[in-house]
Formats: sequence, C-alpha cells, structure tokens
Amino acid sequence: MSVIRDESGTTLIELMVALLTGLIIISALTMAILTTIHGTARVEARVEATQRARLTLGKLMEELHSACVTPEIAPVKEQSTGTLLRFVHQTGSAVSPTPTFTEISLSGGTLTQQNYGVTGTAPEWGRGAAIGGPVTLLTKVSATPPSSSIFSYYKYSGGTISETPQAVPLTKTEALLTVEVRAALTVAPEHSPTADSHASANVQNSATLRLTPPSFNEGSPARPCQ
Repeated sequence: MSVIRDESGTTLIELMVALLTGLIIISALTMAILTTIHGTARVEARVEATQRARLTLGKLMEELHSACVTPEIAPVKEQSTGTLLRFVHQTGSAVSPTPTFTEISLSGGTLTQQNYGVTGTAPEWGRGAAIGGPVTLLTKVSATPPSSSIFSYYKYSGGTISETPQAVPLTKTEALLTVEVRAALTVAPEHSPTADSHASANVQNSATLRLTPPSFNEGSPARPCQ
C-alpha cells in the first residue's frame, strides 16, 4: 500500500510576508539602537560642555572674590558691558599681593582674558601695559536666551541687592556702586558626533564684592569692599 506524501511547502506570498516582517523588526531594532546611541552622545556632550563652563566660571569667580585688594576700592571698572567685564583683582601671594587689571571679553563665540598692569594709586587704579597676550578661556560660548549679555552688574537698594541689573556700559558712578557680578552663558560641546542644540549647557555663577552687610541708612552709598 503506497503512502501519499504531503508535498505542500511555503508559498511565495508567505515567504514575502516573512521577509517583510523580518525587515520591520530589524528596522525597529536599528532605530532603537540609533536613538540610544544618539541619547548617550547627547548626554556625554552636555556633560563635557557643563564641565568646561563650570571650571571657567569658577576660576573667574575666584578672581572676583580676590578683587577687594584694598578697602574702599571699586573692583569693577567703568565701560564694563554685557560682553566685557573690566575689573581689578589681586594676584601673587597674600603676603605680597599684586593688583592686576583684567578684561574678560566675549567675541565670535570665544571667551578670552587679557591681563594688564595698573597705573596710578589705589583706589584710582587704571589700566596699564598688557601682560602677555590674550588667553582663550572658553570656546563655543553665547549668551543664554533671551538675554544678549553674559555679564550683569548689581548694586544695593534699600539694604538688599537689587534684582534689576544696572544699565551698561557702566558709568564711573555705576561702577563705584557695583557690589555683585553675575555671569550666565550657554556653552556648546567642543566635540559632538551629532549636531544637537540640546547638548548645549546653560551655566551661571555670581560673586559678591562686599565684605560687610550694607547700612540701611538711605544716605549710605553701600559701596563694595567695605
């Protein structure tokens, strides 16, 4: 007695459906992997940008905190703007401090520092000769929207620091009353495998240039370094 064998197999339509299903699964897996890689790259780039910005602002705030070289001096100088910070601070040792006139400027996305000697006598120090050339502090820098400034300057009002920044460029009178400097900037990563605006970091810091609490006397000028 002969046995009739089942000779049925996979049809062309079934094969095409199987191939299409496989392609869909592979595409979904590929998209998931690419998304994960992109997300990881974004986080790493943002961390790198944040670290660079914090180190730079930390150094700047340390210099501002050493700005009260002598009592009654006004560290922040006139003509400081939202993208140019001009101030006198102390360099060298605590035993033999050396006053240095410094300008921190933002131009073309690069933050640079230029140091100068000082002219005159305290507290009327002016800018002297340049000490070396400009030093690049940070690249790929911009103001944090919606502001167009990275530096802002504040004075006391009624015994507290005003939340309204002074107008820039600072006049000599406004510079004499500046007791706090705030810096806020946006930094893009130096190296990023993808162009991603979300990888940029917003960093801010501030320095108060006052040694004692201000007087609540309305007639008190509440100047820095007192």
